[in-house]
Amino acid sequence: MLGYLGRLVVALSMVAGVSFAANDYSDSRDNRVYRVYRSGTLNWFTGNLSYKEGASLVVRNRAYYTPKVWDKVCPEKTRVPSWQEWEMLARDQFIGARKKQNMRSFVGAPAGFYEIGGNENKQVGPEVGYFAVAGEQKRGIMLDLNRGMFSEIAVTDSMALPVRCIGDYDPLEEMGISRDKMVFTDPRDGKKYKVEIRDSTKVWMKQNLQYNLTSAKQCFLEDSVFCKRHGRFYTYDEAQRVCPKGWHLPNDGEWRDYQKDQSKLDWDNLGRGGCRDWDEYCDETYTGHYWSSTSVEKSTGRAWEFRRQAHSINRSDESVQKGLYVRCVIDLK
Repeated sequence: MLGYLGRLVVALSMVAGVSFAANDYSDSRDNRVYRVYRSGTLNWFTGNLSYKEGASLVVRNRAYYTPKVWDKVCPEKTRVPSWQEWEMLARDQFIGARKKQNMRSFVGAPAGFYEIGGNENKQVGPEVGYFAVAGEQKRGIMLDLNRGMFSEIAVTDSMALPVRCIGDYDPLEEMGISRDKMVFTDPRDGKKYKVEIRDSTKVWMKQNLQYNLTSAKQCFLEDSVFCKRHGRFYTYDEAQRVCPKGWHLPNDGEWRDYQKDQSKLDWDNLGRGGCRDWDEYCDETYTGHYWSSTSVEKSTGRAWEFRRQAHSINRSDESVQKGLYVRCVIDLK
């Protein structure tokens, strides 16, 4: 065993945070679900890998893995952490006076590792947390729960250690957006919306929201066919609360930024659907009307009108009772 390389100074209650879009990761090989939390640019499994088919040894329902399988045992899009990534975890997450308590929270129930082969598998350090470390050099990491410290250990081919997998943090996946298709699925009703990244800081829906708050009165001509085609109308108050969790109605400044480069606007998409003005309707073929969250007077909200044929934009203050469309936005962090 090599000398101690540093101290785990911890101030973290290891609570699973948001990652992999749903706070957990499902291993398609055996459908086991792992909770994950974010540390820096990585998502860490909160529990040890339990893929038994690929394990070198299973003892009391716990899986252990020898170095020869470390590079292929973690689920797709995840991996065994390198030494540098373990150190990053310590620097980023483990700070404070409660290092022993927090290390125990991270490790869970310690089980040491096993020397396998021969007539008997020998358990080593059952009161200590051991984990695999990726890299050409065969080594592991030991977490000393009594002292709140970590050290590197040399590993042989016959040593089977627990594995804690990590994956790269993807803010789009956390938002529920598939990166390959750039589509967001609204968890409330399963409806899907194309999205786009604007100015490297925000994700905008490219389609009008269709979430049903009331009835067909939200549709152009009160016909549900138009809700499917253009989205739903919302009053100003409804627009303030209709976006999915984490998303928001863009304010006037965000709409200003959105339309700065009008050559990039999808006029055929934006400039359709009209609006609802009490029992009357705006031009459905050539105009599209949208709420912003900005309000200048109590009875009005700031609105943006896109004119498809003229390629022009009108910004106005409209009655909060009018029915306009909603495009939701989320900050890309």
